Amino acid sequence: MDAPGLFTLLAVCYGLFLLVVAWGFDAMAKQTANRTMANQAGTFRYLEEHDAWQCPEDQWLWPSSFDPDNRVMRYRANPTVCNSCPVKQTCTVSHHGREVTRQLDPWPHSDSGRFHRGIALAVAAMGYLLPLASLITNHSLSEVLITLAAIAVITGLGVIPLGRHLWNTPSNAPKIVVPEMDNREAELAAQIDRYGSKYGKARYASDRRTANAEPHR
Repeated sequence: MDAPGLFTLLAVCYGLFLLVVAWGFDAMAKQTANRTMANQAGTFRYLEEHDAWQCPEDQWLWPSSFDPDNRVMRYRANPTVCNSCPVKQTCTVSHHGREVTRQLDPWPHSDSGRFHRGIALAVAAMGYLLPLASLITNHSLSEVLITLAAIAVITGLGVIPLGRHLWNTPSNAPKIVVPEMDNREAELAAQIDRYGSKYGKARYASDRRTANAEPHR
């Protein structure tokens, strides 16, 4: 059996390289998403056993509403406690209490995760091109075997695992959440918070990035 040609070897290496690039891109996107979520929460701690956030002043933020469009759960502090807090001005400008959000769908089931995973899948799938193209002019037994092996690796370690979740539906979203604020009031509170965070004084620069709803215990 003849040794595979140089073009076939380069094509196989290129396909495997794209597989590594696809997973590297996916890992970086996941890390960025996790860092973004951590920055949004600031120094607030999420306690899974209570399904609530705890602020640096040891006050609690309880679930207030579920945003089905963005698939996030919103948590809001008690306005009475929040408005009398000595560090309120460095935390939030809202009179409805500080709010923090949490993505319900784990990576990569969020919209951002699906988008970046789709790109990674496309990159991995591009790894098919050169190996398959090499078979047009290089089709000795050794070249066919090494090309098919490369395609099997790209499929088994790249295309299938990267693409599996795209046709799976997230199953961890709550069916119904009844907020204590009506939607209009919650949206108004969100706009106030967003405006204060973006255009307020410099001391508000660390303010929360998200919005909507009121406390619920």
